[in-house]
Amino acid sequence: MSDRSSIDDLDLERVLTQLAKQADDIIEARTEWPELADELEVSRYQRQDPYPEWHAETNDFDPMFLAVLWAKTEDESVTGLSDRLEDNPEIAEAFGFNIDDIPHGDTFARAWGDRFEALQDTINQTATDIDKIATKRGSPIGGHTGLKPKETDGSSKRTEQRLLRKKTKEVLDQMADVVFPALDLPRPENAIYDKEDLLELMTVMGIEGEAANNGADLNSDRLAAQKDIELDAPFYEDGMNGETLLEAIQKLTVAGITDMVNRAAERALTRIKPYAEFPDPVFMAIDITYVAYYGDRNEMEWVSGAPSNKEYSWCHKFATATLVGDGVHMVAGMLPVGNPDWANNDAYPGEKDKSYVVGDVVRELLKITNQYVDPKCVYADREFAAADAIAAFEGHDMKYMMPAPRNDRTKRWLKQNVDAEQGVLATEQDWALHGPVKHGVSNERVTTNLVGLPGDPDDDQYGFGETTDSDDEYDDEDVAPVPFYTNTYVDDEIAVDRRQTRRKVERYNRRGGIETAYKKIKEFAAWTTSKEFEVRLWHFGFAVLLYNAWLMVDFLVQVGLDMEFRSKPRITAERFRGYIQRRLTRLI
Repeated sequence: MSDRSSIDDLDLERVLTQLAKQADDIIEARTEWPELADELEVSRYQRQDPYPEWHAETNDFDPMFLAVLWAKTEDESVTGLSDRLEDNPEIAEAFGFNIDDIPHGDTFARAWGDRFEALQDTINQTATDIDKIATKRGSPIGGHTGLKPKETDGSSKRTEQRLLRKKTKEVLDQMADVVFPALDLPRPENAIYDKEDLLELMTVMGIEGEAANNGADLNSDRLAAQKDIELDAPFYEDGMNGETLLEAIQKLTVAGITDMVNRAAERALTRIKPYAEFPDPVFMAIDITYVAYYGDRNEMEWVSGAPSNKEYSWCHKFATATLVGDGVHMVAGMLPVGNPDWANNDAYPGEKDKSYVVGDVVRELLKITNQYVDPKCVYADREFAAADAIAAFEGHDMKYMMPAPRNDRTKRWLKQNVDAEQGVLATEQDWALHGPVKHGVSNERVTTNLVGLPGDPDDDQYGFGETTDSDDEYDDEDVAPVPFYTNTYVDDEIAVDRRQTRRKVERYNRRGGIETAYKKIKEFAAWTTSKEFEVRLWHFGFAVLLYNAWLMVDFLVQVGLDMEFRSKPRITAERFRGYIQRRLTRLI
């Protein structure tokens, strides 16, 4: 039987309206309003529009009709449509509104009472039908009027919207009370503005994606008006003009910025615990992210070469430790890397000019996070598969899992031990590898456990789907087995051991989405043309804090809905930014 319910199965007491019939063909389990709105043909009802063709608002019939249908389906007031559309820009745009020119609430109320008077019965009945169809299919569309929460699995969009507003306010209050005090921006002794005003500017600019200089110019007038400051007053020279924020950041050091951002992240993540505990188990992913640099590299100490798979040649590099779990994907620690003067090369025999050492990156990130985070296992990418990184994990008594390099030695072992045809994995205890280790020798021996997992042609993440090399002894259609290093217990003695080992390795995919996370972090960053690395580091660090704030809101909404956590946020970054952009007037 099809998973779609027929019209008869819905037990509707009457014939569906034309729009409801369309909705019956469109709505599936994951259908949401933007998709439904794109498909509904509402123009057929414009013949009942009392406005003449020459009327200024004639062309907005479809958006207004869809908006009031949305309100009725969600069991919300028509008067409140203006705020709800502003809070849901993706829905507003799907309806056909200009997000910067949403009609006032009274406009919707007049439209419902006058313009749509002859269509009220049709709209109300269509809303009821759509609600029933969405409920039957498990779609989040609808207020699910008259149904108990358990009958809708708590997925009411109305409940979600209320939680979004409540939890966003709570998180912003925590930023003001807990996060901002950890960020100490310098200012003149007799300045007429507060330190928090600069941080508010950072938040606004991060949300709006503005440049540091222009952003301060655009927003300082608003803050001055709030403080009743005359812009032409003689003492306003100490106020927030376009250079104020930039000058404040330039007085900070790389070490100072790094410490402040990490302390702020710790405060924010710690403060979330009174609301709800992170779901178990929580893991941590360690990665290097890249921010492209296209300018002049003269005297740029923190610019280094980009990986060959990037479309740019030069970049800034930042190491991050990100919590990974059900409903959790937040940055717990951040560290700039890529400057040989900051790499402890003297502690490594034979090393002179490395811009960073992966083992020391592990040590620094664990030192930042281990005071308040206790992950079950750390997932690292293949770049960290080195003797020094393994020594660093062992030195912190930390479990780890990471893909191993497919060099000649591991490829021979994989060929001899992994049954690719039967899909059977293999393990090797105390696998030895050599390399420089901090305060050790240049070819120090460390041991780990090696796991060989048969390649999966349908999974191209993190090496699972990498094709065989020309010198491999596999058929062309084969997918190469993937080696992993780990210090967790793994075995291939019997079937139950192999199943447990496979589950452990496959959990590594929990770190999936890290690249997407970095893209989102960059969306929260105010951009700058400054060549000073302190300025660029500050903007990246502040973007991390805004990114965490978004995911905290989403986490708390999911807790409030009392539903199964899903890895994809329920609250999109665009929706969160749009909400803050319209609601933020003062954080402090």
